[in-house]
Amino acid sequence: MTVALTTDRFDQVAHWFTAAGLEPLHLPCIRVDPASEETLQRARDAASSADLLLLTSPRTVGLLWPLGDMPDVEVGAVGRATAAAATEAGGRVGITGRSGLARLIDEAADRVSGKRVVLAHAASADSSAMARLEGLAPDLEEHCVYRVTPVGPADTPVDAVVFASPSAVEGWLLSRSLDGPLLAAIGETTAAALGRYRAPDVTAPSPSYQALAQTLASILEVRV
Repeated sequence: MTVALTTDRFDQVAHWFTAAGLEPLHLPCIRVDPASEETLQRARDAASSADLLLLTSPRTVGLLWPLGDMPDVEVGAVGRATAAAATEAGGRVGITGRSGLARLIDEAADRVSGKRVVLAHAASADSSAMARLEGLAPDLEEHCVYRVTPVGPADTPVDAVVFASPSAVEGWLLSRSLDGPLLAAIGETTAAALGRYRAPDVTAPSPSYQALAQTLASILEVRV
């Protein structure tokens, strides 16, 4: 069964789908444009002196610390995948959210007052959640480290489509319909974005490609 992976990180995640007996195809629906190296360095410098560093995605970790040399400061990660990426890069994760920046702020709300907080995020970060964080943490410094642009994928036929971000949903809709294949979402935020057009058939029980691949494989097997 063929599965379209809409992420730009195909090489890092495709093996989970192959291991589950599926045939992953790369149909990217996003383009990632990192900030300038000067901007990235400012974010690294700010992070090194933070009391609490909030990270919104594994990609943020990879862009800022590609060699795995994160500073020894407490990290708040938006979810388990980001927490795992930070830990692998040498980070000290103290807070792990459940899904989305708003929930991470819920988890960190009682620990930011009087602290120097640094937030590294994408340009598409939840603006209302950021505004709330500003109110909770007067000594907040935020750095936009990359921008995601939706792009339309090729029209290759597939049995299922995996979405890992609302931007990928937007990209798919630039050139294709959501009718036909099974729709799989990696987490609640992406599932909600899909749900505005069509409810996802599969949402990962935990926000990881491994969990999503295994769940999707079981659903496809049942339907064959």
